[in-house]
This record gives sequence, C-alpha cells and structure tokens, in this order.
Amino acid sequence: MQFQKYKLIFMTKHKERVRVALKKVYNLQYRIVTKKPDRETMNKKLFVETVKIIKEIETRRDFLESEIGMNVTQYEDKFFQVFENLLRIAFSKEQINLLNLYIYELSPDKEWDGTIVLKTKQNKEETVAFKTPEQVWEVIKNLGD
Repeated sequence: MQFQKYKLIFMTKHKERVRVALKKVYNLQYRIVTKKPDRETMNKKLFVETVKIIKEIETRRDFLESEIGMNVTQYEDKFFQVFENLLRIAFSKEQINLLNLYIYELSPDKEWDGTIVLKTKQNKEETVAFKTPEQVWEVIKNLGD
C-alpha cells in the first residue's frame, strides 16, 4: 500500500508541474490524464533493458576473468539459464539465435559497420541495422511477424 501511495504522490507532482507550465503559456483549464504505454512499447522497453543488462554482465564477467583472474562463469550460469528460458518462452529459435549473435559474438569495433545480412522469406538477402538493442528488437520483431 505504501508503494501505491508514493506512486500516486509522484504522479500528482508531475501532473501539477505540467499544469503549472501550461497555465503560464495558456491561461486555460486543463485535464491531464496519464496513459499507460501500449503492450508493444512496454515489450520493447523491457527487451532493450534486458539486453543491456545481459551485455553489462558479460562485460563484467570478462573483466573479472582477464584483469582479476576470477572466473565467475560457473556461478553466473544459473542466472543465464533463467534469462535464456524466459527468452525461449517469448521468442522463436531463429530470433534467439540472432539475439545470442548480438550479445555474445558481435562487438562493435572499427571494422564492423553495425549491420548484418539476413535472408528474407523470398530468399533475398537484406542488410539490416543491428548495432543497438533497439535495432536488434526491430529485426527480431520483424522475424516473428
């Protein structure tokens, strides 16, 4: 209950700030309504956030192993199994393969232009942007359609 109360106060303060700003510009009465993001927007946000976290974990693991000599792979394996299982619920094998390619194999450098070549359903090759989690989301989402 405490969280809901805090959330309500937080939202009310934001609404009040918007109301005051609008009132300064236009002396009219406003009704401000908050709208939850649609499912697609929320899925994209969660996907991008998850991919960024997984990449951070991978970077940290590599640092610990190379700089400190501590191999935490065995410890983290169970956590990665959880991630992978959740991804298997939501994505096809082809989508997961592309995600794994992005997370574990591709690393932005001077020689890679941030694109990959995919075969379309018509057996044509298409070059797509694949450098950011947002771009990965678009490619993976389009494969599922």
